[in-house]
Amino acid sequence: MATPLSAGRFLAILKAEGVKTAEYPGWTTRGRDAATGRQFGPVHMILNHHTAGTNSLAVVAKNGVAGLPGPLAHIHLAKSGLATMCSAGRANHAGPMAKNAYDSFLNERSTHPAPSKSSGTVDGNDVSYGIETENLGNGKDVYPRAQYDAWVRIDAAICREYGWSAESCGCHKETSIEGKIDPKGPVEGYGARGRFEFTPKQFRADVAERLKHPASWSPGSSTPDPTPPKETAVPLTDADLKLLATRDGYFPAPRDAADYSTDKKAAGHYWSLGTHLRAQSEGIRAARRELAALSAAVTALAGQVGKGADTATVVAAVQKAIADAVIKVDVDINSKES
Repeated sequence: MATPLSAGRFLAILKAEGVKTAEYPGWTTRGRDAATGRQFGPVHMILNHHTAGTNSLAVVAKNGVAGLPGPLAHIHLAKSGLATMCSAGRANHAGPMAKNAYDSFLNERSTHPAPSKSSGTVDGNDVSYGIETENLGNGKDVYPRAQYDAWVRIDAAICREYGWSAESCGCHKETSIEGKIDPKGPVEGYGARGRFEFTPKQFRADVAERLKHPASWSPGSSTPDPTPPKETAVPLTDADLKLLATRDGYFPAPRDAADYSTDKKAAGHYWSLGTHLRAQSEGIRAARRELAALSAAVTALAGQVGKGADTATVVAAVQKAIADAVIKVDVDINSKES
Protein backbone atom coordinates (compact mmCIF):
# COMPACT_ATOMS: atom_id res chain seq x y z
CA MET A 1 0.00 0.00 0.00
CA ALA A 2 1.52 3.33 -1.07
CA THR A 3 0.33 6.16 1.13
CA PRO A 4 0.32 9.59 -0.56
CA LEU A 5 3.32 11.72 0.30
CA SER A 6 3.00 14.55 2.79
CA ALA A 7 3.48 18.00 1.31
CA GLY A 8 6.86 18.39 2.97
CA ARG A 9 8.13 15.01 1.82
CA PHE A 10 6.88 15.60 -1.72
CA LEU A 11 8.92 18.80 -1.96
CA ALA A 12 11.97 17.20 -0.36
CA ILE A 13 12.27 14.30 -2.82
CA LEU A 14 11.89 16.60 -5.82
CA LYS A 15 14.60 18.93 -4.57
CA ALA A 16 16.89 15.97 -3.85
CA GLU A 17 16.43 14.88 -7.48
CA GLY A 18 17.53 18.30 -8.71
CA VAL A 19 14.08 19.65 -9.64
CA LYS A 20 13.53 23.41 -9.36
CA THR A 21 10.28 23.89 -7.44
CA ALA A 22 7.74 26.58 -6.58
CA GLU A 23 4.61 26.42 -4.44
CA TYR A 24 1.22 27.65 -5.59
CA PRO A 25 -0.58 29.35 -2.66
CA GLY A 26 -2.72 26.89 -0.71
CA TRP A 27 -1.43 23.76 -2.47
CA THR A 28 -0.76 21.82 0.72
CA THR A 29 -4.46 21.74 1.64
CA ARG A 30 -6.01 21.88 -1.83
CA GLY A 31 -7.59 18.74 -3.27
CA ARG A 32 -10.85 17.17 -4.42
CA ASP A 33 -11.15 14.74 -1.50
CA ALA A 34 -13.83 16.59 0.47
CA ALA A 35 -15.80 17.73 -2.59
CA THR A 36 -16.04 14.21 -4.02
CA GLY A 37 -16.17 12.26 -0.79
CA ARG A 38 -13.32 10.15 -2.13
CA GLN A 39 -9.94 9.91 -0.45
CA PHE A 40 -6.75 10.22 -2.43
CA GLY A 41 -4.72 7.02 -2.26
CA PRO A 42 -3.32 4.53 -1.98
CA VAL A 43 -1.28 5.55 -5.02
CA HIS A 44 0.21 3.08 -7.47
CA MET A 45 1.45 5.05 -10.48
CA ILE A 46 2.25 8.40 -12.09
CA LEU A 47 0.20 9.74 -14.99
CA ASN A 48 1.84 12.24 -17.34
CA HIS A 49 -0.06 14.83 -19.41
CA HIS A 50 0.40 17.87 -21.61
CA THR A 51 -1.66 20.96 -20.80
CA ALA A 52 -2.88 21.58 -24.38
CA GLY A 53 -2.51 25.29 -23.70
CA THR A 54 -0.19 28.08 -22.56
CA ASN A 55 0.06 30.06 -19.33
CA SER A 56 -1.94 27.32 -17.71
CA LEU A 57 -0.58 27.35 -14.18
CA ALA A 58 -3.62 28.96 -12.54
CA VAL A 59 -5.95 26.70 -14.50
CA VAL A 60 -4.10 23.58 -13.37
CA ALA A 61 -3.46 24.65 -9.79
CA LYS A 62 -6.80 26.19 -8.85
CA ASN A 63 -9.30 27.41 -11.44
CA GLY A 64 -9.89 24.30 -13.51
CA VAL A 65 -12.00 24.39 -16.68
CA ALA A 66 -15.72 24.30 -17.43
CA GLY A 67 -17.16 21.12 -15.96
CA LEU A 68 -13.87 20.13 -14.31
CA PRO A 69 -12.89 21.98 -11.12
CA GLY A 70 -9.25 22.40 -10.11
CA PRO A 71 -6.77 21.29 -9.11
CA LEU A 72 -6.12 19.45 -12.36
CA ALA A 73 -2.79 17.93 -11.33
CA HIS A 74 -0.36 17.63 -8.46
CA ILE A 75 2.43 19.39 -10.37
CA HIS A 76 2.49 21.91 -13.20
CA LEU A 77 5.73 21.77 -15.19
CA ALA A 78 6.64 24.96 -17.05
CA LYS A 79 8.73 25.23 -20.22
CA SER A 80 11.62 26.48 -18.08
CA GLY A 81 11.66 23.24 -16.08
CA LEU A 82 10.10 24.87 -13.01
CA ALA A 83 7.78 22.47 -11.18
CA THR A 84 5.00 24.25 -9.30
CA MET A 85 3.27 22.27 -6.59
CA CYS A 86 -0.50 22.48 -7.14
CA SER A 87 -2.07 19.90 -4.84
CA ALA A 88 -1.18 17.45 -2.10
CA GLY A 89 -4.56 15.74 -2.32
CA ARG A 90 -6.89 14.32 -4.92
CA ALA A 91 -6.70 16.09 -8.31
CA ASN A 92 -8.92 15.94 -11.41
CA HIS A 93 -6.38 14.78 -13.96
CA ALA A 94 -6.83 11.12 -14.87
CA GLY A 95 -10.54 10.41 -15.23
CA PRO A 96 -11.60 6.79 -15.74
CA MET A 97 -8.74 4.41 -16.57
CA ALA A 98 -9.19 1.16 -18.46
CA LYS A 99 -8.58 -1.59 -15.93
CA ASN A 100 -6.41 -3.65 -18.27
CA ALA A 101 -4.11 -0.68 -18.81
CA TYR A 102 -4.11 0.30 -15.12
CA ASP A 103 -3.25 -3.26 -14.05
CA SER A 104 -0.18 -3.26 -16.30
CA PHE A 105 1.20 -0.22 -14.47
CA LEU A 106 0.08 -1.48 -11.06
CA ASN A 107 2.02 -4.71 -11.66
CA GLU A 108 4.87 -2.93 -13.45
CA ARG A 109 4.71 -5.08 -16.55
CA SER A 110 7.18 -4.47 -19.34
CA THR A 111 4.38 -4.03 -21.89
CA HIS A 112 1.21 -1.98 -21.60
CA PRO A 113 -1.87 -2.93 -23.62
CA ALA A 114 -4.10 -0.44 -25.38
CA PRO A 115 -6.82 0.71 -22.98
CA SER A 116 -10.01 -1.33 -23.32
CA LYS A 117 -13.22 -0.03 -21.79
CA SER A 118 -14.63 -3.55 -21.82
CA SER A 119 -12.01 -4.59 -19.24
CA GLY A 120 -13.68 -2.31 -16.69
CA THR A 121 -12.58 1.02 -15.30
CA VAL A 122 -10.71 2.43 -12.33
CA ASP A 123 -10.97 6.00 -11.02
CA GLY A 124 -7.50 7.22 -11.93
CA ASN A 125 -7.76 10.27 -9.69
CA ASP A 126 -7.78 7.98 -6.66
CA VAL A 127 -4.64 6.03 -7.49
CA SER A 128 -2.21 8.21 -9.45
CA TYR A 129 -0.09 11.32 -9.23
CA GLY A 130 -0.72 13.73 -12.11
CA ILE A 131 1.94 15.82 -13.85
CA GLU A 132 0.68 18.49 -16.28
CA THR A 133 3.50 19.58 -18.59
CA GLU A 134 3.09 22.88 -20.44
CA ASN A 135 2.70 22.18 -24.17
CA LEU A 136 0.13 22.95 -26.87
CA GLY A 137 -0.12 19.27 -27.73
CA ASN A 138 -0.38 20.03 -31.43
CA GLY A 139 2.57 17.85 -32.36
CA LYS A 140 4.66 20.92 -33.24
CA ASP A 141 5.19 22.67 -29.92
CA VAL A 142 8.61 21.61 -28.60
CA TYR A 143 9.42 20.43 -25.09
CA PRO A 144 12.67 22.26 -24.25
CA ARG A 145 15.62 20.33 -22.83
CA ALA A 146 15.20 21.83 -19.36
CA GLN A 147 11.52 20.88 -19.27
CA TYR A 148 12.05 17.29 -20.39
CA ASP A 149 14.97 16.83 -17.99
CA ALA A 150 12.83 18.06 -15.09
CA TRP A 151 9.97 15.80 -16.22
CA VAL A 152 12.22 12.72 -16.04
CA ARG A 153 13.52 13.84 -12.65
CA ILE A 154 10.00 14.28 -11.23
CA ASP A 155 8.88 10.79 -12.24
CA ALA A 156 12.15 9.29 -11.06
CA ALA A 157 11.90 11.05 -7.70
CA ILE A 158 8.48 9.55 -7.02
CA CYS A 159 9.56 6.09 -8.21
CA ARG A 160 12.72 6.27 -6.11
CA GLU A 161 10.73 7.20 -3.01
CA TYR A 162 8.31 4.29 -3.33
CA GLY A 163 10.77 1.77 -4.75
CA TRP A 164 8.83 1.61 -8.03
CA SER A 165 10.36 0.87 -11.41
CA ALA A 166 9.91 3.12 -14.44
CA GLU A 167 7.03 0.84 -15.51
CA SER A 168 4.91 2.72 -12.95
CA CYS A 169 5.16 5.83 -15.15
CA GLY A 170 2.21 6.06 -17.50
CA CYS A 171 0.88 8.55 -20.03
CA HIS A 172 -2.72 9.69 -20.27
CA LYS A 173 -3.19 8.20 -23.72
CA GLU A 174 -2.13 4.80 -22.36
CA THR A 175 -4.94 4.60 -19.80
CA SER A 176 -7.78 6.80 -21.09
CA ILE A 177 -11.05 5.32 -22.37
CA GLU A 178 -11.93 8.75 -23.75
CA GLY A 179 -9.37 8.86 -26.55
CA LYS A 180 -6.85 11.20 -24.91
CA ILE A 181 -3.70 11.79 -26.95
CA ASP A 182 -1.34 13.27 -24.40
CA PRO A 183 1.50 13.70 -24.08
CA LYS A 184 2.77 14.27 -27.63
CA GLY A 185 5.19 16.49 -29.47
CA PRO A 186 8.90 16.89 -30.25
CA VAL A 187 11.57 17.13 -27.54
CA GLU A 188 14.50 19.48 -28.07
CA GLY A 189 16.94 16.94 -26.64
CA TYR A 190 18.05 15.11 -23.53
CA GLY A 191 21.58 14.48 -22.30
CA ALA A 192 23.74 13.75 -25.34
CA ARG A 193 20.65 13.01 -27.47
CA GLY A 194 19.40 15.52 -30.01
CA ARG A 195 15.83 16.24 -31.06
CA PHE A 196 13.37 13.33 -30.90
CA GLU A 197 9.64 12.67 -30.64
CA PHE A 198 8.14 12.07 -27.23
CA THR A 199 7.04 8.47 -26.73
CA PRO A 200 6.01 6.75 -23.50
CA LYS A 201 8.53 3.98 -24.14
CA GLN A 202 11.47 6.39 -24.49
CA PHE A 203 10.31 8.40 -21.50
CA ARG A 204 10.23 5.28 -19.31
CA ALA A 205 13.66 4.28 -20.60
CA ASP A 206 15.01 7.68 -19.53
CA VAL A 207 13.42 7.35 -16.10
CA ALA A 208 14.81 3.81 -15.77
CA GLU A 209 18.30 5.02 -16.65
CA ARG A 210 18.06 7.77 -14.08
CA LEU A 211 17.02 5.30 -11.37
CA LYS A 212 20.29 3.43 -11.91
CA HIS A 213 22.14 6.47 -10.55
CA PRO A 214 22.02 8.60 -7.40
CA ALA A 215 19.41 11.36 -7.24
CA SER A 216 22.18 13.92 -7.82
CA TRP A 217 23.09 12.43 -11.22
CA SER A 218 22.68 14.33 -14.48
CA PRO A 219 22.41 12.67 -17.90
CA GLY A 220 25.74 12.46 -19.63
CA SER A 221 27.69 13.15 -16.44
CA SER A 222 28.90 9.56 -16.20
CA THR A 223 30.25 9.53 -19.76
CA PRO A 224 34.08 9.55 -19.61
CA ASP A 225 36.01 12.17 -21.51
CA PRO A 226 37.47 10.92 -24.80
CA THR A 227 40.85 9.26 -24.28
CA PRO A 228 43.56 11.69 -25.41
CA PRO A 229 45.86 10.44 -28.15
CA LYS A 230 48.99 8.72 -26.89
CA GLU A 231 52.06 10.93 -27.13
CA THR A 232 55.05 9.50 -28.97
CA ALA A 233 58.58 10.67 -28.23
CA VAL A 234 60.29 11.93 -31.38
CA PRO A 235 64.07 12.58 -31.31
CA LEU A 236 65.36 15.97 -32.42
CA THR A 237 66.83 16.02 -35.91
CA ASP A 238 69.53 18.25 -37.30
CA ALA A 239 66.79 20.31 -38.94
CA ASP A 240 65.09 20.75 -35.54
CA LEU A 241 68.34 21.93 -34.00
CA LYS A 242 68.83 24.46 -36.75
CA LEU A 243 65.38 25.86 -36.03
CA LEU A 244 66.31 26.24 -32.35
CA ALA A 245 69.84 27.52 -32.90
CA THR A 246 71.15 30.73 -34.44
CA ARG A 247 73.82 29.22 -36.65
CA ASP A 248 73.68 25.69 -38.04
CA GLY A 249 72.75 23.99 -34.77
CA TYR A 250 74.97 26.13 -32.49
CA PHE A 251 73.91 28.52 -29.74
CA PRO A 252 75.46 31.79 -28.53
CA ALA A 253 77.85 31.01 -25.67
CA PRO A 254 77.16 32.60 -22.26
CA ARG A 255 79.04 35.84 -21.78
CA ASP A 256 80.74 34.56 -18.62
CA ALA A 257 82.26 31.57 -20.44
CA ALA A 258 86.08 31.45 -20.20
CA ASP A 259 86.57 31.44 -23.97
CA TYR A 260 83.69 33.79 -24.82
CA SER A 261 84.35 36.04 -27.80
CA THR A 262 82.27 39.00 -28.92
CA ASP A 263 83.36 38.27 -32.47
CA LYS A 264 80.48 36.37 -34.03
CA LYS A 265 82.86 34.77 -36.48
CA ALA A 266 85.06 33.34 -33.71
CA ALA A 267 84.56 29.81 -32.36
CA GLY A 268 84.32 31.17 -28.80
CA HIS A 269 81.09 32.98 -29.64
CA TYR A 270 79.18 29.71 -30.10
CA TRP A 271 78.56 26.52 -28.13
CA SER A 272 77.15 23.27 -29.40
CA LEU A 273 73.95 21.92 -27.87
CA GLY A 274 75.97 19.30 -25.99
CA THR A 275 78.23 21.94 -24.47
CA HIS A 276 75.18 23.94 -23.40
CA LEU A 277 73.60 20.91 -21.72
CA ARG A 278 76.83 20.01 -19.90
CA ALA A 279 77.10 23.57 -18.61
CA GLN A 280 73.49 23.47 -17.42
CA SER A 281 74.14 20.19 -15.65
CA GLU A 282 77.25 21.51 -13.91
CA GLY A 283 75.31 24.59 -12.81
CA ILE A 284 72.69 22.37 -11.20
CA ARG A 285 75.44 20.36 -9.46
CA ALA A 286 77.00 23.54 -8.12
CA ALA A 287 73.65 24.73 -6.79
CA ARG A 288 73.08 21.41 -5.05
CA ARG A 289 76.57 21.53 -3.48
CA GLU A 290 75.97 25.07 -2.24
CA LEU A 291 72.58 24.22 -0.77
CA ALA A 292 73.96 21.12 0.94
CA ALA A 293 76.90 23.12 2.33
CA LEU A 294 74.63 25.82 3.77
CA SER A 295 72.34 23.24 5.35
CA ALA A 296 75.30 21.35 6.85
CA ALA A 297 76.82 24.58 8.20
CA VAL A 298 73.60 25.55 9.96
CA THR A 299 73.26 22.09 11.45
CA ALA A 300 76.88 22.07 12.65
CA LEU A 301 76.55 25.49 14.24
CA ALA A 302 73.37 24.43 16.01
CA GLY A 303 75.20 21.38 17.33
CA GLN A 304 77.87 23.55 18.96
CA VAL A 305 75.44 25.84 20.76
CA GLY A 306 75.71 25.50 24.54
CA LYS A 307 78.89 23.39 24.46
CA GLY A 308 81.26 26.28 25.26
CA ALA A 309 83.53 25.37 22.37
CA ASP A 310 86.15 27.87 21.23
CA THR A 311 86.04 29.52 17.82
CA ALA A 312 88.59 27.21 16.24
CA THR A 313 86.61 24.13 17.28
CA VAL A 314 83.39 25.58 15.91
CA VAL A 315 85.03 26.55 12.60
CA ALA A 316 86.59 23.10 12.26
CA ALA A 317 83.21 21.41 12.91
CA VAL A 318 81.49 23.59 10.32
CA GLN A 319 84.20 23.03 7.71
CA LYS A 320 84.09 19.27 8.20
CA ALA A 321 80.29 19.25 7.93
CA ILE A 322 80.43 21.26 4.70
CA ALA A 323 83.09 19.01 3.18
CA ASP A 324 81.17 15.86 4.07
CA ALA A 325 77.95 17.30 2.65
CA VAL A 326 79.59 18.28 -0.65
CA ILE A 327 81.22 14.85 -0.98
CA LYS A 328 77.84 13.20 -0.35
CA VAL A 329 76.20 15.31 -3.06
CA ASP A 330 78.89 14.35 -5.58
CA VAL A 331 78.58 10.67 -4.65
CA ASP A 332 74.80 10.80 -5.06
CA ILE A 333 75.04 12.53 -8.45
CA ASN A 334 77.71 10.17 -9.77
CA SER A 335 75.85 7.07 -8.62
CA LYS A 336 72.69 8.19 -10.45
CA GLU A 337 74.61 8.97 -13.65
CA SER A 338 76.65 5.75 -13.68
